[in-house]
Amino acid sequence: MSTIQSARTPLSQWPAVQKKATLIPMAMSSVMLLLLVLANMSYLFGSAFDQAKRTHAIKILAVDFDEGAIGAAVSTASQSLQAATFPTIEFGSPTKYPTPAAVKEAVCKGDYWGAIYVPKGASAKLAGAVNGSSSSSSSTYDAASSLTYTYNQARYPATADSVILSNIQKVVGAARGAYYQTPAGIAALAGLDTSNPAAVSAYLNPVQSTADLIRPTTQGSRVLFNTVNIIIPTLAQFFYILALNGIGLSSGLLARARVRDVWLLRFGVGKLYGLLTALTVSGYLWAFRESWGVGGAEFGANLLVFWLFMDVQWQVLEGLVGSFVPMQYMPFFVLTWIIANIASTVAPFELMPGFYRLGYALPAREAYSMMVLAWSGCADETRVALPVLFAWLVAGHVLVVFSIRKRCADAAKMAAAASKAPEQDVPIPPRSDSTELTLRSDEEQARGEK
Repeated sequence: MSTIQSARTPLSQWPAVQKKATLIPMAMSSVMLLLLVLANMSYLFGSAFDQAKRTHAIKILAVDFDEGAIGAAVSTASQSLQAATFPTIEFGSPTKYPTPAAVKEAVCKGDYWGAIYVPKGASAKLAGAVNGSSSSSSSTYDAASSLTYTYNQARYPATADSVILSNIQKVVGAARGAYYQTPAGIAALAGLDTSNPAAVSAYLNPVQSTADLIRPTTQGSRVLFNTVNIIIPTLAQFFYILALNGIGLSSGLLARARVRDVWLLRFGVGKLYGLLTALTVSGYLWAFRESWGVGGAEFGANLLVFWLFMDVQWQVLEGLVGSFVPMQYMPFFVLTWIIANIASTVAPFELMPGFYRLGYALPAREAYSMMVLAWSGCADETRVALPVLFAWLVAGHVLVVFSIRKRCADAAKMAAAASKAPEQDVPIPPRSDSTELTLRSDEEQARGEK
């Protein structure tokens, strides 16, 4: 132990060249990693930059089945609120959308992010309640029946609540004030029976709304569906591949087994681990679903979609980690890959700058769109999602073949170099005649002294 300690040299006594060879790479590594974090997080934060100014790209359908004062009030309110920071309200014809079910179907198909409609007879009910006529009992007037809105709450839940719901409520509130400016509202004030409390109540609260949501998603964990839920399983894939690489090297599997056998083994392991990961993810989603109205069919669909997503991620990471991407560059690849994928799912592309639409080509975005379809049965984007996912899957499987060949070849070279290392030790040169004579004389002198 003392010999080992005495062999160590204080850092202050190191030559300047050796200090530079140590400290400069340390400094450069820190700078490069900080630049990596800066670049990736700038890209991620940029996806939400000035998001409010692009809210007008969110389209909401409005249909007036009543064609009365309430519909006119909604139209006036929508026009007064229209701005770059407000969703675009598009009024549809009752002939194109003849029923409330047709309006809801337009939202389900993804043509619109939300919809609001005025039921037939809503204005007549309000007028009868304000006038106190016998044809419509003012005591039973329900202001919430004057408007109905719908949106798919399972599709980007945080955006749905903050952008769609909040702005629909603004329309409802503005429509309440706009009603008093309509001819029917002015006439209602002139003919209002102030001695009738129900009539006064109906006049003071003429318009409210009722929600008819597609797949209500109210649990607190919903904000994690398109963020953390995408990152963590991918990291689990990465760490497991690192473990497999280490086990393959230490056990000699990569160095001595046939390449085909290594590929078959890791092919099977990848499929099984992807299934187990998908089962784990689906399990905790359902364990914390609270009142979410999903059942066994949705569980099975979510399991299959996430298994496909995990298989794609496995092929990408398996094809690059520890083979074509050296370990010293692994943080740059993995962090960039994860951030690019998560940036494609944090919000709808309508709210992002245009160049972020390159996220259509990334597996995370397409997998999330497929999960929304599995949960709600709406927003079907399989025409884009499936080709993208299967393109990654096929390309990944091809890449993995070459990756495993390279990994096995590298492991074989390392094993061969390790086996030759003892033979490459520097041999001890034979002693010269003069050296032998000197040593013998020294030994004789030592014996004489004794």
